[in-house]
Amino acid sequence: QQSVEITMEKENTDSLITWDVPHAPHDARKTSKLRQKKDLPPAEHSRESTKQVQEVINHFITPQEWLEDDTQWVQEASSTAATRLEVVQLQEKLNRMLKEQGAKETGICQIRRRLYDECFDEIIRQVVADGCVERALLLLRIRDERRAALKAYQRLFESRMAYGFRLALRGEQEILHELQKIKQVSEHRENLQKQAQEWKTKIETTQKQQEERFKEDEKRYQDEINTLKKENVAKKLQLENCCVVQKR
Repeated sequence: QQSVEITMEKENTDSLITWDVPHAPHDARKTSKLRQKKDLPPAEHSRESTKQVQEVINHFITPQEWLEDDTQWVQEASSTAATRLEVVQLQEKLNRMLKEQGAKETGICQIRRRLYDECFDEIIRQVVADGCVERALLLLRIRDERRAALKAYQRLFESRMAYGFRLALRGEQEILHELQKIKQVSEHRENLQKQAQEWKTKIETTQKQQEERFKEDEKRYQDEINTLKKENVAKKLQLENCCVVQKR
């Protein structure tokens, strides 16, 4: 019994939903004993008077179930109507939990969204408990439509994010491909520059060799010409000498 009370108190502290006293579906004695300790009417009378209301509440607020000391316990959302003071306390509790859990005041915030959804469920529970089931069903329809729209926006956002990631990945791949091409072109250019330098060196060496060979040939030809000129002068003198001797 003590552990059940601790569980119930924890749920009431960490949740905006107003929960009823837990009951053991398969152990009426423990249920009766717990309700007597809290000065509550028997569970049978409570469920008979609020059965339809409880079924509607259980439809959108799932009862909590757990096993404790081989006994199955179930805790349902309360079917008791809320007072004006309890509504004010709900607002104060919402503000306190928003602050304690660090919810953002603007922008996308999962904490703020979860707490407001839970608070909206509690308000619908209060409407059902007041006996206006039709109004509660309309509020549930509005809630479900809002959640469906949020899920659609979330899927769209995730889809756009995935598309953006794919574009970014494709861009990175294209950048890597272009960098690889630039590297290949740079290496090819360096090879061409190296070959051009080698050919330039070969051309300069060949030109230098040709110039040296030309100078050597020119010098040899000039020497031969000079030798021939000297021989020609010598033979001319010799011929003139022969002609002078014959005249005498």
